[in-house]
Amino acid sequence: MSLSISDARVFSAALKKARQKRKLTQAECAELLDHSVSFQKDLERGRCSPSIEGFYHICRTLDISADDCIFQDGADRTGSTYQKLLRLLPLCDEKSLSALVAAAAVLTDADQNAMLKEQSESIRDEQT
Repeated sequence: MSLSISDARVFSAALKKARQKRKLTQAECAELLDHSVSFQKDLERGRCSPSIEGFYHICRTLDISADDCIFQDGADRTGSTYQKLLRLLPLCDEKSLSALVAAAAVLTDADQNAMLKEQSESIRDEQT
């Protein structure tokens, strides 16, 4: 897997943040991930990219969201609450998902009243 320069920067920042969050040195992190310290340093400096398998292993081992390694939007997707929500979503039926979307829209103020009205009507229709 070869990352562009900007993608390598995003990945290296996410990797370093996750390592520091776990209070690991580069050497401890390299040992945990089963690669060399020099490779760990190069990854954190954006000088190289892991293989697809390595990327997956790093994300799983350090509990990093793959999105955080690819997209630089400032959202923290590694928090336990976010991860719990992601694990619960597949268990929700359509009605529950509609309620979650409406609640998230209210909490983030991201959507207009039209979407809220649409969600409310959808829930009301399903209840009748």
